[in-house]
Amino acid sequence: MFSPHPPLVLRNAVLWTICTVCAIFSYAFMPYITQAMSLDKEGKAPVWSASWNSPTELEVTVKNGTRIYAFKGTGQAILSSEQEAGPIRYFDYSIEGMFDANSNTAKESIVVTGSDPVFNPPLEFAGEYSCSADPWLNRNTPCTATYQSRTIPSSWFIPPMRNKILTAEQVAILEKQVADEAKKLVIIEPRQNASYKAESPVLFMIRQNIPHDLTLVPAQKIRLQVEQMEGEEKNIIQDLSASGSNSYWGTSIDMKPGLWRTRAYSIQPEFQHPDNAVWRTFRVTASETLSQPPLQPAIAITSPGNGASFLYGKNIQITLDIPIHLVKPGSLAEVFVSKLHETAPGSWPKTPTTVYSKSWPLSGLSTIQSIPSSALSETGKYRMTAVFYPDGKSGASYGSHKAESTFSITKLQSTLKLAPAFEKPGYQFNNTEK
Repeated sequence: MFSPHPPLVLRNAVLWTICTVCAIFSYAFMPYITQAMSLDKEGKAPVWSASWNSPTELEVTVKNGTRIYAFKGTGQAILSSEQEAGPIRYFDYSIEGMFDANSNTAKESIVVTGSDPVFNPPLEFAGEYSCSADPWLNRNTPCTATYQSRTIPSSWFIPPMRNKILTAEQVAILEKQVADEAKKLVIIEPRQNASYKAESPVLFMIRQNIPHDLTLVPAQKIRLQVEQMEGEEKNIIQDLSASGSNSYWGTSIDMKPGLWRTRAYSIQPEFQHPDNAVWRTFRVTASETLSQPPLQPAIAITSPGNGASFLYGKNIQITLDIPIHLVKPGSLAEVFVSKLHETAPGSWPKTPTTVYSKSWPLSGLSTIQSIPSSALSETGKYRMTAVFYPDGKSGASYGSHKAESTFSITKLQSTLKLAPAFEKPGYQFNNTEK
């Protein structure tokens, strides 16, 4: 038997040393990768498994239809094979979740930390999803992932984590907190720190914005409370009723000059404690000088805009700019469209011909209106008159606001700068909320 050639022995020793150093380096600096890829005595790869304890801390905040969740808790992870189990590694986790009820989008981020080198640096997960309902309040809500990134082993959980680690009692706690927030009433008018003339009644407008994925009472009674903060004490209380989600409550009250505050809360069928309602402060003054713009400015026509041109044969969107603090149940809008006739120089002008008219209530703030193309059967100039009645057309007298705009219908697309036949749907309201 021949002995190995010396250079060959030296080369094998060098290679063996390099491999050993690399293995030690990998184990020291990449423990998760090394352990996950190593084989047991039977040549089988061990796998990570983890168990998550229910969170010991949970919190939810709601703002403008967006719910933000925060959870903290502990868990255990083990690296094992079919033959044997490794040591248990304990970890702490923190989870942040977000669900936007306006866009049905959800986000989730998870950070896992611990004293074991496996958790240094911390393991992380981030994901974004499209969900039909809040995945933290509904265990079986389907979600479609739009983005995912992770350093947490995939065998630890199937994303999104959502509320899979929450107990039924914890889910019920979150549901109650979200529902309580949704039930809160928003005072639109009077505005915070605004000033109003004592000569006119002060308008009170209250709204409730209920997210689409919550089922709350369809009709309820609310209490409006108004107090004078200085001078003669006076407490005004009125009970108002309304039906349906996203409902409006409205009334007007004659008030004396002074500093006032108001709040609103539900009293039937489910009572809300007054302390959970936020006070709104405002001033009533007899002075002609106001710190805010006039309470009832004239309305404006956004579409069809004055001087705009539109293609023949197209419907034209009607968009009115109406201050939201003027709109209340019973408010009414009317439009009249007239065809303007050209006249020869020196001759008497022809009377405009009314080609279209319509009126509709504005209490819901959701009706979309348009001028049908059949009413605009000729090219040329037209005039639209819009009239807004804040209190409707009832009684012997009523107030109104009027605006006008002139526009053209043309077939000469190449020679005119045309406005779009349809603008963004819906009314534009000048929300003066501070």
